[in-house]
Amino acid sequence: MQLVTAIIQPFMVDRLTRALRKANVPGYTVIEVEGSVNVADEPVSAMPRVRVDVAVNDARADEVMEIMANTVRTQQKGDGIVYAIPISRFIHIDTGKADMKALE
Repeated sequence: MQLVTAIIQPFMVDRLTRALRKANVPGYTVIEVEGSVNVADEPVSAMPRVRVDVAVNDARADEVMEIMANTVRTQQKGDGIVYAIPISRFIHIDTGKADMKALE
């Protein structure tokens, strides 16, 4: 399992969540965050951003990363980043389903 995370500009959230639903991604988390970017080689802090997290099986991680990157890309500086990290355990609290069964 992978946690695919995108840090994006706030105005792209609706576009990204529509693309995830269209790709049958079952769930995601959206969090308002602040982050720094380099503008003219000088860091600027406290820029508003949105973090979108999606837990997916390994087979879909690359696909979801591509969907995220392609959906929010404006080819302008500050579009954001997409990355994936491994998830060692996953449990749905309400059903008790764990790991890959929890993603079904």
